[in-house]
Amino acid sequence: MDGKTARELILETPETVRQEIPKPSDKVENRPEVREEQDLAGRSERLFGWILKGGGISILALFGVVLLVCLVAAWPSIHRFGLSFLWSSAWNPNRKIFGAFPYLVGTLWVTGIAMITSIPIAIFSALFLSDYAPSWLSGIVSTLMEMLAGIPSIVFGAFGITFMVPFLRDHLEPFLAQTLGKRWDFFNGDPLGYGILAAGFVVGFMIVPLVATVTRDSLLMVPQEMVEASYALGATKAETVFFVKLREVLPGIVGSVILGFGRAVGETMAVLLLVGNQPSIPETIQDVGYTISSLLANTFTYAVIDPLYAAAEVELGLILLLITLAVNTLGRELLLRLMGGRLAGSVGGG
Repeated sequence: MDGKTARELILETPETVRQEIPKPSDKVENRPEVREEQDLAGRSERLFGWILKGGGISILALFGVVLLVCLVAAWPSIHRFGLSFLWSSAWNPNRKIFGAFPYLVGTLWVTGIAMITSIPIAIFSALFLSDYAPSWLSGIVSTLMEMLAGIPSIVFGAFGITFMVPFLRDHLEPFLAQTLGKRWDFFNGDPLGYGILAAGFVVGFMIVPLVATVTRDSLLMVPQEMVEASYALGATKAETVFFVKLREVLPGIVGSVILGFGRAVGETMAVLLLVGNQPSIPETIQDVGYTISSLLANTFTYAVIDPLYAAAEVELGLILLLITLAVNTLGRELLLRLMGGRLAGSVGGG
């Protein structure tokens, strides 16, 4: 070391390094052609950012335009009937009297039956795919579920007419009337096949893929350390699934159910073919009814002749829009809360 101490060598090192660094004028970044390329890249980056911002703003603008147009079109009905429109049962275009209550009740009936039908099937399917099915079978079933979600609703409506209506009319509805109907009038009625029960069953089948897929993805997000800790404590696989994983992803399951509700409440074509399309308030599970979406699809082309009639139907559509928006927002908030918790847990655990 030529008699130099380690301290002296350390003190000399920065000066040596500075001598080896090229002068700023020699840097590649200071060459004119390089600066021109950097400026071009910066302009391209800013342009791309403005395009993305424009896309986001256009979505907000489109939603605002739709909402504004609906409000303007529905204003004659809103101004004339006020809040009484929501609980009035009268719907008489000839007398210019309109009320939304039968259609709100019919929509809730069909949606409620759909949720009761779909939730058990969807959750158990998700549990099977995430924890019990072999990988090859899970892939096949997941693909079939995605294909099922893409089938047009008119096809489900045709399935309901050709299979569900005869099955309900000839078997299930008489059985319900002869057994449960002796104790509760809720299960009595004329076994027509058509009605809120048929529409609810078919819509329930339609939303199974959505609820099952979101629930399965939520179950797959459970940390493996939590599952292994459950096994280490002596829990069985079933106990781990039902008391650890399901409890952990409960917000995600609730969110998936709410998203399914939002899909069911706006379903149109299948319901139009099956619900019976009678503006009455269903009193039993076998009654016919009318939903908001099926009414709009069935009569809006005639309603435009009368401005007040058209305004009343647009107000119904506005109510459906607000219900769907609120339900979907709540469902997505629950899912984001679940995902945020998982990400925070992963970062903290790392």
